[in-house]
Amino acid sequence: MTPQKRQEVWEHEHLNVLQGNPAPRGHGLPLGYTEWYAKFLQDQLWWDQQDQEIRYMKGRELKVSIKFPGPGNLQWMTGGVTIIGNGQGSSEVYLAFPGGLYLEPKTQHLYVADIQNNRVLKSLGYGEAVTVAGQSDGTGGSTADTLWSPVDVFADEYENVFVADWNNHRIQYWEKNATSGKTVAGNGTRGSTLHQFSYPSRVLVDSKKNIIVADTQNARIMKWPFKSDPKTSVGTIIAGGNGAGLNPYQLNNPSGLYLDEVNQILYVTNEDSHSVTQWIIGDYENRNIYAGIPGRPGNSSAQLFYPQGVTMDPYGNLYVADVSNHRIQMFCPDAVFGITIAGTGQSGAADDQLSYPYDIAFDPGMNLYVSDTWNNRIQRFNRI
Repeated sequence: MTPQKRQEVWEHEHLNVLQGNPAPRGHGLPLGYTEWYAKFLQDQLWWDQQDQEIRYMKGRELKVSIKFPGPGNLQWMTGGVTIIGNGQGSSEVYLAFPGGLYLEPKTQHLYVADIQNNRVLKSLGYGEAVTVAGQSDGTGGSTADTLWSPVDVFADEYENVFVADWNNHRIQYWEKNATSGKTVAGNGTRGSTLHQFSYPSRVLVDSKKNIIVADTQNARIMKWPFKSDPKTSVGTIIAGGNGAGLNPYQLNNPSGLYLDEVNQILYVTNEDSHSVTQWIIGDYENRNIYAGIPGRPGNSSAQLFYPQGVTMDPYGNLYVADVSNHRIQMFCPDAVFGITIAGTGQSGAADDQLSYPYDIAFDPGMNLYVSDTWNNRIQRFNRI
């Protein structure tokens, strides 16, 4: 049903009746907005969960539809602005299949894993960037001063970076202005023992300096102490490790990772299951499918198609880089259906399009940054 009229505000005369009426569980309104429950005579108000809007009906005629903004009342410009990347190439004004993004909250520096250029870049603004790990000319390798298809990056406030060095099966630590890195997790050989990785795809560091890694082809999430010798120490499995599969207690090619450290919850994208797992850390805690339908890829608002990067905002909204759907999806708390906030769902290079977006990040103003991988650019979608 195409709305004849749409208002992007809640303060509409027809919605005054919604205040103060708690929604029953399962009604579909996202958690945190259960007070906005359509309890109205003759069912004149309809909540459409898939389109995330309330519709005011008079008989069969649609009078007005009001888009549900989600917790935080967040909206973004439909067109993005390129902040890094001037096409594909090896000089530092170019990118070659950019992957993981990280925006360090204190310094506000944006870091990019430039996968095919075998390096990590730090944005300097105005389209300029500088290499902070790997070789600036794109030379790859397995020595301490090189990287080989780095797919993700994490940085601290002192501008030191941790790199998921994909083809070297290791996590490398590069101090600020260093010319070489140090292996801090994994021993550099592919395998399934507790001191090995099989293509690590994501890396983050918690407040206690534990290194947390998505060990992709081993279908597990590993934790390593920062000050350890990877040649003699081993990691600990904190999620997965039960073989690849579609069940909530299994991971399936985990390729995106977000840690809610306060609540000790991991959100993990399962690339091959087309879903996001909510994994409460602990031996006997719940594991839930939080978004997507395991084993059923698709382009509906309830489905994902090879998801990668994932993050969460202070309002509890979850964001997913829905790679093969060429879009960024927002899932409000407790919602089944996602809302497309960037991309059109079709691959393209226009300012409102994405092509296989790999990762996402937000700045403190909730402006959205997207690693637009096949377009070899980083796009910023400004919050409205």
